[in-house]
Amino acid sequence: MTAIWKRKRTEDLSKLKADKELARLSDNVLQVLASRGFRDAQSAKAVLYGELSDLHDPSLLKDADKAVKYLMQWIKEGRVFLVYGDYDADGVTSATIMTSLLRGAGARVDYWANDRFAHGYTITPDSIDAMLLKHPETEVIVTVDNGISGHAGIAHAMKLGLEVIITDHHDVGETIPECVAVVNPHQKDCPYPFKGLCGASVAFKLMHLLYFRMGLPIEHVYDTLDLVALGTVADVMPQLDENRIMIRKGFEKAMRGDRKAFSILREVLAPKTIDARSVFGFSYGPAINSIGRLDGDPSIAIELFLTDDETRMKEIATYLKTRNEDRSALTRELCEVAIEMVEKVGVKHMNVVYSPDFHEGLTGLIASRLKERYNRPFFVFTDAKGNTLKGSGRGIEGFHLKRAMDKCPETLVGYGGHAKAAGASTTLALIDSFAEKMNKFAEEELTEEDFQKVITVEIPLTPEGLTLDFIEDLRVLEPFGEAFPPPVIGLMAFQVRSEFRMGSEKQHAKLKGDSLDVIIWNDGNLYDELGRPAVIKAIGNPDINDYMGKRSVQFKADAENVRSAG
Repeated sequence: MTAIWKRKRTEDLSKLKADKELARLSDNVLQVLASRGFRDAQSAKAVLYGELSDLHDPSLLKDADKAVKYLMQWIKEGRVFLVYGDYDADGVTSATIMTSLLRGAGARVDYWANDRFAHGYTITPDSIDAMLLKHPETEVIVTVDNGISGHAGIAHAMKLGLEVIITDHHDVGETIPECVAVVNPHQKDCPYPFKGLCGASVAFKLMHLLYFRMGLPIEHVYDTLDLVALGTVADVMPQLDENRIMIRKGFEKAMRGDRKAFSILREVLAPKTIDARSVFGFSYGPAINSIGRLDGDPSIAIELFLTDDETRMKEIATYLKTRNEDRSALTRELCEVAIEMVEKVGVKHMNVVYSPDFHEGLTGLIASRLKERYNRPFFVFTDAKGNTLKGSGRGIEGFHLKRAMDKCPETLVGYGGHAKAAGASTTLALIDSFAEKMNKFAEEELTEEDFQKVITVEIPLTPEGLTLDFIEDLRVLEPFGEAFPPPVIGLMAFQVRSEFRMGSEKQHAKLKGDSLDVIIWNDGNLYDELGRPAVIKAIGNPDINDYMGKRSVQFKADAENVRSAG
C-alpha cells in the first residue's frame, strides 16, 4: 500500500522561545514539541525535564489506600503471600517489583506466573488449583498485570478462603471481580490523572504508597524504576506524562548497571543502539517475551532479576537470547504463510485468520505484522488445549478491539485487552460467527480513508542538514516510543554515489552519499525496482553509526518509504 506523504504545518514558536531555558534549544526541537501539542513553556518543560517529585500521588489510585491497609495488617500477622503474574515482559517486571518490595517490607512471599499453554491468560479456577499445588501455604494473592478479567478464578480463590488484591492495568469490563481491593487506573470511578500505566508501574505505585505508610526508605522503591521502565516500553505504553519520567530515570539506572541482571543482559544481548526504545523495546523486552511465547512459563525470567547468583543470571540471559532467535526465525516463516492465506481470501475491514499450524505463542506477532502490512485490524487464531482456539488481535485507530468484542461475547470463550491489542479464545464452531460480527462492526466504524497510510513529515531536510549535531540536538526529546515516536524526518534530494547489500540474507541496501548513508531496511531489492535512481527522497529516522571509533550519520527508512526524486 502506497502511503500519502504530508508535511506538518510550521508552528509559532514565540511562546516557547520566551522561556530562557527552552530558548537554548534548536528550532527543530521546539518545532517537534509545538507540532505535538506542547505549545507553552510549562507543558514543554514537563515533557523534557520532569523529575521524580512530579510523579502523581499513588493514593489517588482507587482502592490503593485500602490495599495498603490490608497489606500492612497481613504482613504484621505473618500471612503467606503469593504474587500472581503474567507471562510477558510487563508481567515479569511487575512480579519482580511486587515480590522484591513485599519481601523488603517484611512479607513472606513467593511468585507464580501463568503458563501460557497450560493456563492461558488471566486467572481461572484451574490456574488457582495449579498454583496451590505448588504453593499450598498461600493465604494472600496479590495479582500483577493480571486479574481484572479473572472473575471465575478470583471467585474460586475467595471461596477457598484466600484473600485477593488485584493490581492490573488492562481495560475494565462492565463488572470487576469481587475481592479485597482492585487497583487499576481504568476503573470508571478511579480519580488517578494518568491512565497509561503498565502492570509494572501500577505495582510500583502501590509499593510506593506501602513504603510511605510503613515509614520504610522510599529509595528502595525507586531502585525498581529500571524494571518499571522495561515493563512500560516492552508493553508499548504511551511515552507521555509520568511514564516519560519513569522511563528516563529507569533507563539511566539500567545503563549504569545498578542491577547486575541488566549488566548481564547488555553483555549477552549486545544491543547496537543505546536508547530506551531500542534497548527495552527491541532487545530486552522481546528476549523476555520469547520465553512466554515459546516455552509458556516465564518464571526463569523473574528468577533472572531476583537471584543473586551471577552465573545463573548469565545462563538465563543466554537462554533468553537463544529462544529469541528461535522466535524470530519461526515468526518470519509463519508470517509468510499468513500473508498467503490473506491474499487468497482477500482483505476485509476486520480480518480473522486461523490455522492449526500457527504457534500459539506467536499469534500476536503475526497479527501485528499483518496489521502493519495491510493497515487493517487483524485477529490470528490457532489450536489450543481443550478443543479451543486461542488468538491475538492488533488494531488500528478508529476501531477499539476490546469494545468490539464486548458486543459479541457469545462468539467467544474468553477475551480481554485494550483498544489496539487484545487476546481471545473461541472454538471452531464459533470462529466464523466471531469473524462475521467483528467485520460487521468494523464496516460500521471504519472507512477506506482509515486504511490509507498517511505519513506526516515533521522536519524536512537536505543531506547537508542531517549532521551529527542535528541528531544530538534531537536527543533532548527522548525517550521515544508509543504516542511519542522519534521525529519523522523527510530526506530530500539525496544523491546516490554507490550501493551495496547488508544483512545475513542481504536483505538491507546501503546507499552511500557524500555526507551520509541511507539504509533501506528489510527490502533492499526495492532500489532495483525503482530503477536504481541517482537521486532519491525518503522518510525515516537518522542515527549515528559508530564504527571503529569513527562516527557518521546514517538514515534508516523502510522500503515503502523510499521513492525516486529524479
